[in-house]
Amino acid sequence: MRTTKRWTAQRSDPLGIGPQLGFAAATLSGFAAWTGLIVTIPADLMMPAIATLFLLFATCFGVIAWRHRGEDPTRVTYADVAGALTLIGLFAASTIDPDHLVRAVFGERVEN
Repeated sequence: MRTTKRWTAQRSDPLGIGPQLGFAAATLSGFAAWTGLIVTIPADLMMPAIATLFLLFATCFGVIAWRHRGEDPTRVTYADVAGALTLIGLFAASTIDPDHLVRAVFGERVEN
């Protein structure tokens, strides 16, 4: 018996909420890590840690997006989630002051 649905439509999640739940889980766990890291690491290392975490989440979702290449592009895909998490990570990285990071890593103020 032959169906009229495309192969990719048959393969995808019937509810279509996989990427949305993944994005919600990644952002909530990122912000939960942020609140937990506030009391455990120095303030100068906070934004580098958060930026790294969101970029790692983006990398994971990029691999998932590569594995699910045949998704319907009219819906939210894992590639969309990977792009959004990349933007969050890059925006967090753009707030890092290099002087603070050098001071946190080397323990002293480095002058040029």
